[in-house]
Amino acid sequence: MPRLKQKIRRITIKDVAEFAGVGVGTVSRVLNNNPHVDSKTRQKVLDAIKKLGYIPNPHARRLSTGESNLITVITPEMKGDFYQILLSAIDEVLIKNGYSSLLYPLYNERKYEGLKKSSDILLSTDGIIVDGVNVDNILKGFINPQTPVVCLEQDSDKYDSVIVDNYYGGILAGDYFSDFDMDIFVVTHRKSHELESTVFDERLEGFQESLERKGRSIDKIYYVPLDWESTFEVARRIFSRYKRCAIFTTTDYLAVPIIEVARTMELKVGKDVKVCGFDDLPIAQILEITTIKQPIYDMGKIAADLLIKRINGRIKEKIKRYVLKPELVVRST
Repeated sequence: MPRLKQKIRRITIKDVAEFAGVGVGTVSRVLNNNPHVDSKTRQKVLDAIKKLGYIPNPHARRLSTGESNLITVITPEMKGDFYQILLSAIDEVLIKNGYSSLLYPLYNERKYEGLKKSSDILLSTDGIIVDGVNVDNILKGFINPQTPVVCLEQDSDKYDSVIVDNYYGGILAGDYFSDFDMDIFVVTHRKSHELESTVFDERLEGFQESLERKGRSIDKIYYVPLDWESTFEVARRIFSRYKRCAIFTTTDYLAVPIIEVARTMELKVGKDVKVCGFDDLPIAQILEITTIKQPIYDMGKIAADLLIKRINGRIKEKIKRYVLKPELVVRST
């Protein structure tokens, strides 16, 4: 007799809560971008969602909350405080206008396939905000044509977009580094698949262009995953050979382990080793890291406000494109 196919059980919010060691309410707050969840707990829940492949059910959420005004927020893999700042800004505008949000982290191909198969997530929503993902290519064909969409950190030929000029940010960093009489290195993340953002490439391109204009060049580029362990190893390799150098990291998240390794090897950060990050995350302010500051909070607020206006019919003209400018913030590193 032919074997019957075993039905695959759907992962539930309870499964996520048990895996993360938190309550169901905490998982719900994370999915709803509630600001009253500390960063460590939020990351535990997001890691559990990624590990289990959990796909939120917007219909179930509506029934449980009694709310009808729902905005879906799609992000790539969430690292550091960037997304907490961005999502807080988005939610501030949504809540003020009577909307709530459903967070869908697009971590990998499995989550992407789940998004395509679970049409409820994109069809049963009043609007969509997509961060760091090329909507025109990745989500082509399964977004309701009538659903307003705003893209963050990515241009679009079809939808409104709010971006930071990352290339210009790289130019600012390159102009700053060009006067340093020392070897220049870059530690960055290389896009490995279509679900990842292109912002790191744009920052590197601007940095490289600026140096070349001033007769300088990058001595070496180190590509790392977005994790501290790999960056620690790269930093040890650099400082085992170079005791005097300038390092540009395309995000503050990668600057932190480099500074830590330099200090443990008794190098003077800011003198022997110059470090500049990108973003101006809270950790950069605490550790006084020189960085290229991007207006993260403003980006989130503008995107959410633009989406609400589209939903309410207050904007009827063709697609709008907002380009925000970053700025250099020189601190002790």
